[in-house]
Amino acid sequence: MSMKKIAVFLDNASNHAIYSRISGLFRTIYEMEQDIAIYLYRSRGTWKFDEEYNHGEYNIFSLPDLDEFDGFVVIFNDLSAERSEFSGWRACTEVIRRIRETGKPAISIGSKIEGMAHVGIDNYTSMLGIFKHMVEMHRCRSFWFMMGPERHRESQLRAQAIKKYLAGWDNRDYSEYFFFDSFNPSCGENGFRYFYDKYGTIPDAIICANDHIAIGACTEAARHGFQCPRDYLLTGFDHIDIASFHTPTLTTIDQNWSELGKVCIDFLNARWAGEEFPESTVVYTKLIRGQSCGCVSDTSDEAAELINTFIRQNMETESFNRRLIRLENDLMSCESVRAIGEVFAPMLAYLHCDALYLVLDRRFYSEREQAGLLKDGINGIQSLDSQFLRDGYPPEMMLAFGCEGDRVTMADVPADRLYEMEASIPAPKDSLFLPVHFGDRAAGYMVLCHAEYLIRSPYFVRGIQMLLSAIENFYIRNRLRGANRLLSRASITDTMTGFYNRMGFREVGESFFRTRQNNGRGMAILFADMNGMKQYNDRYGHTCGDQAILAVTQAIRRVSPPESVVARMGGDEFLIMLDETDEERLQQMIVDIRSEIPKTEAAGKLPYPPTMSIGLVIVDGQGDRSLDEYVKLSDERMYEEKRMFKERSRADKA
Repeated sequence: MSMKKIAVFLDNASNHAIYSRISGLFRTIYEMEQDIAIYLYRSRGTWKFDEEYNHGEYNIFSLPDLDEFDGFVVIFNDLSAERSEFSGWRACTEVIRRIRETGKPAISIGSKIEGMAHVGIDNYTSMLGIFKHMVEMHRCRSFWFMMGPERHRESQLRAQAIKKYLAGWDNRDYSEYFFFDSFNPSCGENGFRYFYDKYGTIPDAIICANDHIAIGACTEAARHGFQCPRDYLLTGFDHIDIASFHTPTLTTIDQNWSELGKVCIDFLNARWAGEEFPESTVVYTKLIRGQSCGCVSDTSDEAAELINTFIRQNMETESFNRRLIRLENDLMSCESVRAIGEVFAPMLAYLHCDALYLVLDRRFYSEREQAGLLKDGINGIQSLDSQFLRDGYPPEMMLAFGCEGDRVTMADVPADRLYEMEASIPAPKDSLFLPVHFGDRAAGYMVLCHAEYLIRSPYFVRGIQMLLSAIENFYIRNRLRGANRLLSRASITDTMTGFYNRMGFREVGESFFRTRQNNGRGMAILFADMNGMKQYNDRYGHTCGDQAILAVTQAIRRVSPPESVVARMGGDEFLIMLDETDEERLQQMIVDIRSEIPKTEAAGKLPYPPTMSIGLVIVDGQGDRSLDEYVKLSDERMYEEKRMFKERSRADKA
């Protein structure tokens, strides 16, 4: 039997629920030793509220020729929501239409989609079970309910289960005790503040639609002086990793993720063999008792293993971070796309990626007349990008480079279509396809092998994002050479914060420093680093980590004088250079930055506001030290402050 090809389409894959379902697919194939290849088309558009960016992400769904596949699996957001509430609605519904036209077997995990088989859990019964446990086992009589998005189907079903059970008690209307927001920790935080401000007391139990919400509620309750389970009981839903070693461990629902993936493969095998298979399959869930409801935890062994996993990852993180810093510097100096591949190739081993292939629109390399396009400043960049397609991918594409092992094995190979390209590239058992785009314009795509591990890897997002940034920066630099100075700043500016990046600091910061040294004028350097950045990424995800960086960015921008030079030196490190030598005013500026962080819009979306360690150096303008020496000194003073911060934190915990 020839190899079967399955196309899997998924959005918003940066969460435990999604990658657990994907793992179930892969494990089933490996265990059954079937001759099946999975092609994973992934969009991360839903996490970013930027319509152009989202369009570029979801465009990856238009890449494959569906006639080349034998079956399909879709893992989408709630398609029952209104279009205005889900940025990927159009792309998801379009690929569903195309799948139906093939007439080949297709199954959806989670969302019920007309014309497709379905596998999922019984949200209604599962939430009813956890609520009955709180009422009948723990005798809870007063509740707050934090249910996620009001229009989301799963949120609705979980809320309906509770409301029906409550209706059996008396004729009271309990709707005032339901809070609808999102599936993020902020829902728990906002919900707790809302109810506590309204009632001035807390209930017997807080029932949450998922574990992230429960963790947010627990965090906010602690800020108000309440401890779980001493003062109230708490439940979540989903059984994500951190639920097992959160303090307290969470009472939650295990959705049996791996079984969901197994059912998909069983369904496709049955249809390929011409056999019957149920159009809808319900996978049974399990109540996981934790300390948050006063039970003895069911997850002690599981928590120990997870802690060991995190310890191992933490040991690897320092080495990985050092490599990222070197990688960023090396990528900046690349003068060709192939050079980018050669610099990045050694990182594949750290990402546990067997191979990476970059396919680009041929127009990525084409020379354009720049004078007319660049005359309007930043709008010129948008004009340059407009040469790329907004919808779909052109046949004029080429394999810019292919990395296998730790080296580039091929480059500049024609790739008219994905399946023609496979004639020269051996097809792996699993491939992950990611879009390469500038806003809503498709510049190309990446193909990465060993997809199951990649979507779980704590380093994957950072490593690939750095590669994407290098490709974009190369493109911008290549297009804007000889352009005016205003536009050249685009290649020396950090895309997330708007501050100078490391290369920008070298250009602008060195000039700022030399001018003052030559004139004998003093200045100051502040080197700032976030405290506990790793906690945001590990406990709440990299999206939360990005919000923390934005909160710090907004505070620094508000406090820094307009003429100062501000750079993001990498990750969560920032450097500020300014014309100020009065230490008292500089110390007040440091105080202002710290006090401004919790007031920012980005901080309002976080479980808790970030803090900063800041090292200060005043340059008198008369010395013979270099800028690098002063930066190093400010960095050392920052680390001394960070050391004292950690000692205070340990003392507070003790």
